Amino acid sequence: MTRPRPIAIAGWLTVMTMLVGCTKDAAANPGSERLSLPKLVLRPMLKELQTLAATHKAPEAKVQKELRDYADITLRLVRADARTENLVERSLLAHNDAWFVLEPALAHDDAAVRQRAAWLCGQSGQTVLQIPLLLRLKYELNPVTVIWVADALLKLGNDSGLLHLGYAFRRELTANQAGLMAMQALAARGVNVPKDPDWNALTTLLTEQADKWRKIGKSGLATVAAPAKQQFMARLAHQLQTPEGTQLRPVDDARFILTRLGALGVPMVASVLQAEEHYLRSMPLQVLTELGAAARSATDAIVPLLGDPLTCMYAVRALGEIGATETLPHLRPLLGSRDTELRAQATQALGLLGDGQSRAALEARLQDANETMDVRVGAAFGLLCLGDHAVASAYLAEREANLDYHEPTLTRLRERLSGRAR
Repeated sequence: MTRPRPIAIAGWLTVMTMLVGCTKDAAANPGSERLSLPKLVLRPMLKELQTLAATHKAPEAKVQKELRDYADITLRLVRADARTENLVERSLLAHNDAWFVLEPALAHDDAAVRQRAAWLCGQSGQTVLQIPLLLRLKYELNPVTVIWVADALLKLGNDSGLLHLGYAFRRELTANQAGLMAMQALAARGVNVPKDPDWNALTTLLTEQADKWRKIGKSGLATVAAPAKQQFMARLAHQLQTPEGTQLRPVDDARFILTRLGALGVPMVASVLQAEEHYLRSMPLQVLTELGAAARSATDAIVPLLGDPLTCMYAVRALGEIGATETLPHLRPLLGSRDTELRAQATQALGLLGDGQSRAALEARLQDANETMDVRVGAAFGLLCLGDHAVASAYLAEREANLDYHEPTLTRLRERLSGRAR
């Protein structure tokens, strides 16, 4: 039985305020008549996710034993002659359930075993192994193991490993191996690599490919097999159900994985936005926001949440970050919302979407001395997204000089503006 999730009276007041902000147009933004939102249709999804996650089961006992025997030899835990090792390695890599022994080996106490397991994951061609590899990447402390995990991800079509190879250039221990891996990964993606590149040239090429990955969420590697559908969906369901619990680490792990799967996980992440359980809707919205343009295909799933008092603010931010310009008619009226946080998010989203039509409305928000600082900072950011703006720039500089606004937020906005300039 699902635990009830009580909301304090203050929480209900916040919800009611947001409800007004999400559902009532404000006269303060004339000329921005709001379109009708698509109907918000929610259904219970926790049980559905739990049932799907439970389909990811260990193989039968006989197969488990066979796989463990393979792993003992292939991971070099048991000595064998070269011919036997090669035969067993091929048998393990061809096995559909190789994950059963490779996944736990990624967390083995011996770093050499973890490195070997990562290499085998990359050789297996089983795209679904991106998920345990990403989790290993989060927790791995051994610098040599990190590059083997990154290389395995790259071989499986996950380009989030690119920059980890670039970071490894800085260590004498890992530089040469990481350089070789980087050249192979770039060549496999059709990148023209100089015959004898220096570290700066390699780093530049890796950064360019990583930028492409962030924008589209798809690897430059042409020969990537689709993951085994049932196994992949079961693993994603396991990650997406984590907000149901009270432990923070599983949720943090889930976000780390889902935001680094690129576009591969977007369809299922977007489907959970229909969850009746509000705590299941929030985390996917945050994931889609972090994915940015790579999650553009989720636009239609996000828009109905503009009418949801519990998640509309997150929906506004997500639409701005993914570049959903077609939703501008829904977002412009929010500059007149009664809810402060919703107005602040709208100012930023309109700027990120390059909405020149909202320039005058953003200037009005910035110059309104009675407006909250959150909204005025957001308006300044939005205007600077549209181009040079002396007043907006001066306002942000004043906040930095006076130390009267949340410094990490100002830093994030400055970095976002710098990223747009590049």
